[in-house]
Amino acid sequence: MRASTGVLVVVHGAGSFGHIVAKEHRLHEGYRDDGQLEHVARVQRDVRELSVRVIGALIDSGIRAVSVPPASAATFKGGAVKEFDPSPFDDVMGMQLTPVTFGDVVPDESMRFSICSGDLLMLELARHLKPELVVFCADVDGVFTGDPKTDEGATLVPRLGREALTELRKGDSLNADVTGGMLGKLGRMLDIASHCEKCMILNGDVPGRLEGALRGDDVPSTTVVPG
Repeated sequence: MRASTGVLVVVHGAGSFGHIVAKEHRLHEGYRDDGQLEHVARVQRDVRELSVRVIGALIDSGIRAVSVPPASAATFKGGAVKEFDPSPFDDVMGMQLTPVTFGDVVPDESMRFSICSGDLLMLELARHLKPELVVFCADVDGVFTGDPKTDEGATLVPRLGREALTELRKGDSLNADVTGGMLGKLGRMLDIASHCEKCMILNGDVPGRLEGALRGDDVPSTTVVPG
């Protein structure tokens, strides 16, 4: 996420560091029994280990990155954000540093704990910052009409709004195996798009692709538009 001032905010997911254990022990459903609690601790430890690696890579690249855990800026109820306080992010940016936040297990008023996704944080930050550019990185060039890894006829959708997403849902071209939950992510991206100048999804595995997008280059991607 890039603000109009050129300031960056980095949000990353938990990936295999958190999703596998969280799903196995149904942490997204909240508290069921005490046996889950050790796994809450494990997931928190593991996603912080991942975030340390991300921050280390950013610092090695010349970016002054600082961690801002989600629970330091938000309270949660029923698996949703109850209140969002942007001041931890503003304070870091005010020191000319780059905030880095991440998906995590968080305290929850009604569920005792729940999962805060990186996408949820992106929406709250977009509402606050009104950024110039929001970029989501995937392992494909954007949204396709089919599975680009198995369907040679799949074509890149350069521009996606709510109507186009509805048509893709009807065609079942965004199955969970291909997208890793892309339908839910795109729904959130449509909301984010109403709070920023441009919201896009591109292939983060291609060297230079993200850097090019941040420079304003025309790169293979899908631009998500509100409405």
